[in-house]
Amino acid sequence: MTAASFLVLTTCVAGAAALSGSVNGAVTRTISRLSGPMMAEASAGPDKRKDMAKARRAVLSDGGGGMTNSRAKAKRSEQKKPASGKGFGTTGTGLLYNRKPSLNAKCACDLDKTYSECCSPMHEGADAATPEELVRARYTAYAYRLPDFLMATTDPEGSEYEADAAGWKRSLLGFCDDFEFQELSVGEVKAGKGQISDESGGATAAELAQADFRVNFAQKGTLNLMVLKESSTFRKVDGKWLYASGEVAYEAQEVEMTAEEKVRLEQMKAAQQKKDS
Repeated sequence: MTAASFLVLTTCVAGAAALSGSVNGAVTRTISRLSGPMMAEASAGPDKRKDMAKARRAVLSDGGGGMTNSRAKAKRSEQKKPASGKGFGTTGTGLLYNRKPSLNAKCACDLDKTYSECCSPMHEGADAATPEELVRARYTAYAYRLPDFLMATTDPEGSEYEADAAGWKRSLLGFCDDFEFQELSVGEVKAGKGQISDESGGATAAELAQADFRVNFAQKGTLNLMVLKESSTFRKVDGKWLYASGEVAYEAQEVEMTAEEKVRLEQMKAAQQKKDS
């Protein structure tokens, strides 16, 4: 396009924009941002014109001047690492999709049952009959990326509940995105009467349960293999078990090695010691 033809086009567009107040501001801003580069482009060399064309497309694609690019695709984001592992941990951001398997697939909670026989009913709204069932359903909710279930089964009066629902959900999605859940082992579960602290500093009688479990998981894209050990407290509210709090510890997974791998490792250690000496 020559400088002269662009000036004619600018005059036509400006005249049309004057007839429509709803688009006038958008067109004017766009022309203002593009007119200078396009005038210079007419007299520039081939390489310079390519660079200026890229810059012009960038102006259009970012929505500048009131215009948007209808072909722009949503960006997917999977963020890093939990700040705390309580209740299996939280942090980061993500998108609104889940990884639920087919109903006939083996459930990820390691009970050797199908998903339909195990955790699916709870993920669809049924209450957990026992604290152990809730532990397993919450574990698979992390594995299957189901933040709404995790939020709905957290005690509003417990220490792990967050008032910022949107931020909490992003955190849960981030944890789901960053880690691969490999194995769940549920240990001792104790249920009975107890007391919980209230906002006034007093205590309220409640039906409580304590469940010990461990989770093997790995950070995606790394060799970080970890074990989460948690002792969780659950409270029964209106006949429904909810996760209230947890005491968490982390440790590295023990990696089993073949005899050949052990020999190779010792050789590498010896070579490194010789290099350092």
